[in-house]
Amino acid sequence: MMKYPGEKWIRITRNWTMVTWLFLTCGIFLGAHWAYSVLGWGGYWGWDPVENASLMPWLTGTAFLHSCMMQEKRGMMKVWNVWLIFTTFLLCILGTLLTRSGIVSSVHAFAQSSIGTWFTTFLLITFGVCLFVFFRQRGHLKAEHKLESLVSRESSFMFNNLILLAACFTVLWGTLFPVLSEYVTGSKVTVGAPFYNRVNLPIGLFLLFLTGIGPLLAWRSTSLKSIRRNFVLPSIAVAATAIVLIACGIHPWGQGDDAQSIIFSLICFSLSAGVITAILAEFLRGAHVVHVQTGKNIASSTILLTRRNTRRYGGYIVHFGVVVIFIGIAGGAFNQSKEMEMGFGDSLQVGSYTLVCESFSQDSNPNFDTEYALLNVFHNGKKITQLAPERRFYTASQQPSTIVANHSTLQRDLYVIYEGRNPDTDRPIIKVFLNPLIAWIWIGVAIIVFGTFVALVPALQPGTVTAAAKVPAAPVPTGGV
Repeated sequence: MMKYPGEKWIRITRNWTMVTWLFLTCGIFLGAHWAYSVLGWGGYWGWDPVENASLMPWLTGTAFLHSCMMQEKRGMMKVWNVWLIFTTFLLCILGTLLTRSGIVSSVHAFAQSSIGTWFTTFLLITFGVCLFVFFRQRGHLKAEHKLESLVSRESSFMFNNLILLAACFTVLWGTLFPVLSEYVTGSKVTVGAPFYNRVNLPIGLFLLFLTGIGPLLAWRSTSLKSIRRNFVLPSIAVAATAIVLIACGIHPWGQGDDAQSIIFSLICFSLSAGVITAILAEFLRGAHVVHVQTGKNIASSTILLTRRNTRRYGGYIVHFGVVVIFIGIAGGAFNQSKEMEMGFGDSLQVGSYTLVCESFSQDSNPNFDTEYALLNVFHNGKKITQLAPERRFYTASQQPSTIVANHSTLQRDLYVIYEGRNPDTDRPIIKVFLNPLIAWIWIGVAIIVFGTFVALVPALQPGTVTAAAKVPAAPVPTGGV
């Protein structure tokens, strides 16, 4: 593959990686949606070892999809890209090893099995093959250029890669720490969600920042004049969003233990506004050029612009979807929850919602026994729906199951769980979560899927633009994911 003329091999590899990256992205978020909708714990990501096993190759694959552009455009990072490909595959095998061998404790993993030895052997053989191929082909991997400026698109891709790999290492370290601690000290020590959140939240914010500045930087070096021109609107968007959110009451002071999460959310919302502004500016700048050339309206010009360079603008759509997901995640800082034993006519207040117990009962059929409650839901005093959280006990498997009742809007999810009955009073125990902006996570995934398909569609014309079609004042966009 590496002996293809020019950079043909990296383009072929990139297209195949985009397809597999899309499937992995869908798998990760389908798993998150399943955990949220079915397991009944009020969350969608718990940093479980099996969840982490799927995230690690996604991080390295994402790094490759960005850094391969440096190889195509500038002939740089060839060795780096080859090892990103190798590492992504090795992490996929490692994930299977973690899931199947039972070496880590997980609610999703299989029990202890001798199959882990086979996967460990395969992992070592694969690593050996990677080393052999690399040293055999290293003559084809010499860089053609060097980094000329820290204020350039190359540097933004480099920092993007370093941050993604730092996140991957953090997840890998936390996942394997119980195994390493047991080997060294004889006792297994696990790390929980606070460790991952403490490390990965700043990493995520920095990635969000790089997503915004990438389209605004030029190859090789960016002039000070270009920086001033291109950063004005995004900077205004960031500052204006922060001011508006603080004025609306989103601020860390007076928040007690929640201050840190409020700070991260405030920064995330503000940076998201800046990134969205940068992406929209790139579309509008290009659409204006097409409008001048063809006379089409802005909407038609935007569509034509995207079709002329599907890879670049499909990448921008993917970035927009990522920002939407960040917005949905940032809403988690404002989650609320309450638990209450509810009899007939009892009410529970959470946020602007009031839940009133209309009735509760139990039933049986050949498959399962069930207990449930009927709850009337009022928002600001007006009835909006009725929810029926349920708890089942399946006869065949002798396993309980929670049936979540969820009223979802673009603003928030009202997530209700039937936790069982108090044996002393025989009344149901209801737990309610109020989760803001959750729906935007799933919307963001749909946008990513759409953008990836756009990026995979062949462009209407070659990506190389003639000199006459270029606009000197417009910066060259990044090329997306």
